Amino acid sequence: MRVAFISLHTSPAERPGTADAGGMNVLIRALARALQAGGDDVEFFTRRSRPEQPDTATLDDGLVVHHIDAGPARPLPKSEIDQYIDEFRDNLGSLDAFDVVHSHHWMSGVAALPLARAAGIPHVMTFHSVAAHPNSPLRDGEPPESPARLTGEVTCATQSDLIIAVSRYEAAVVIGRCQADPARVSVVWPGVDTDLFRPAAPDEAWTPAPSVRPGYLLYAARLQPLKAPDLAIRTLAALPEAERPDLVVVGEVSADFADYEAEIHRLVTDLALDDRVIFLPGQDRESLARLMRHSSVMLVPSHSETFGLVALEASSSGVPVLAAAAGGLTEAICNTHTGILVPSHDPQDWADALLPLLRDDELRLRIGATGRQRAEQMSWAHVAGRTRDAYRRAIASGPIRHIAFLHAHPDDETLASGALIAHLVDAGFDVSVLTATRGEFGEVVPGPLSHLAGTPALEYRREAELAGALTSLGVRGHAYLGIPPARATDEPRRYLDSGMIWLRPGVAGPAPDSDDASLCRSDEAEEVADAVAYLRHCGADLVVSYDDDGGYGHPDHVRMHDVAKAAADELGLPFAALTTDRDKATRWFDLTGYLPRVASALRNHRTQLTVHDDGATITHSGGQTEPIVTSTGLVGQVPHLP
Repeated sequence: MRVAFISLHTSPAERPGTADAGGMNVLIRALARALQAGGDDVEFFTRRSRPEQPDTATLDDGLVVHHIDAGPARPLPKSEIDQYIDEFRDNLGSLDAFDVVHSHHWMSGVAALPLARAAGIPHVMTFHSVAAHPNSPLRDGEPPESPARLTGEVTCATQSDLIIAVSRYEAAVVIGRCQADPARVSVVWPGVDTDLFRPAAPDEAWTPAPSVRPGYLLYAARLQPLKAPDLAIRTLAALPEAERPDLVVVGEVSADFADYEAEIHRLVTDLALDDRVIFLPGQDRESLARLMRHSSVMLVPSHSETFGLVALEASSSGVPVLAAAAGGLTEAICNTHTGILVPSHDPQDWADALLPLLRDDELRLRIGATGRQRAEQMSWAHVAGRTRDAYRRAIASGPIRHIAFLHAHPDDETLASGALIAHLVDAGFDVSVLTATRGEFGEVVPGPLSHLAGTPALEYRREAELAGALTSLGVRGHAYLGIPPARATDEPRRYLDSGMIWLRPGVAGPAPDSDDASLCRSDEAEEVADAVAYLRHCGADLVVSYDDDGGYGHPDHVRMHDVAKAAADELGLPFAALTTDRDKATRWFDLTGYLPRVASALRNHRTQLTVHDDGATITHSGGQTEPIVTSTGLVGQVPHLP
């Protein structure tokens, strides 16, 4: 899939802990890397915040970032950026080259939703934070919420095709406060880089600065009231003086909280902790990981967190976490197992919870080891897989839900489109197959079934073979052209195999002895009417059949292309043709992972072909040997499919 990540107010290239960059920046960049490692293409779109930023940049990990003009090209307080949402949308332009638009934070969603709708692309929303309730005390010390945010979050929650929440807590808030449909909300916990965030080796001594003593506490977040760095400092002051470790505070203030940093420094001085509290600026990922694994306890005192990624990173580093029992932190931390959750923001309660950890080395080691074990089960690859499943769900719930494949003979379905059919079934689409004939005049594989050639029994055998193949592919809806529900009148009829002869190089025609009831000699208008009846019956939203040359020129294939396209046109449905020419394809699907499933389906067609022991090649009844097709393309009106 091609996925557009919209991150209007902050770039994935920004260092967490600086300005408005934080856990969201870490999450979206790590998720994008993991999706790309799994074969998807992800591109970021963010606001240009410095004049020297190019229109398009490639980060050191290969991710592409597009800088969009919206407001002055300088850092802005987050509270001022929403006035440039419309300009960002206007300059963002069309998104129809993508299969999914994934917006991060409400401003991104408000900007991108109309563009996704215009392009017919599913819009997926992740909030990362939701506005505090108007009566919430958490707003003390915070700038007032923009009225646009409160209405914008409701718009994003109610109009997005799917919401991916980073915690059950966030899902409940989005449903309860923002009116999201619970059926359109999925929870996908963030992951962690367990190679980067690892426990310290026994002989790996290190301190962040010469003045910092080993066994320090660590706080790492933006300096703003919501993150409660003041509580971390007051907790230190509440400890017995003889047992106070150093506290390393990592983070910077954003423009919305320009005066807060001075308040925090005054608090340190007022509590006589100048020799115990060390302030460091926002760190790169490697430096933060080193700070974590050498700390004794990680403090996460936030008043609210949608998840609290830094807590999971500390667990992965083998460090116990002391965290507020607030929001998603109750999911990032397993209380008493990977950390301790404190149900209040009273400094004495925090000090009382912290002291046992400081006094008991064995307890810290045990909690740290459990945290590491849990983190190892939460890789970004796992998160990417669940996110990819969510994207497929969003696509499958869009305007294209039911796809009908129209083919001429049994085994064509699997030979030409088996991998694609299985892939679409797995992605959550309803897939139906309409077959025109039973391949009555086709050759039979030499061997124990040769006696069926030219007999009525061959028709029934091939019906059974096709039923088995479709079951292997996961198809539940199937009919034969001319038999209800694929019949426009009350009287059923059979369309017979036309056979084939080469009229001249590259041009085939029906066999001279083909029956008048054969597909090519029957009335095409009647065939189209029967196909229309079936497409109406199954509720198809997209019609797929052969290319205009029938793949290799078989006249029945060419006729079914014409019938399928005419039926789609009559119903106003999009039509897409199968192709093996990558250069010709409007959309190409590399589906080699489906080879075993396609081979299993083909093994049902014993009268028509033989699957070799390698499970990758077949020999047709006529003696031709070729590889099993798993990669295929679609030409024409191809909607956004996974």
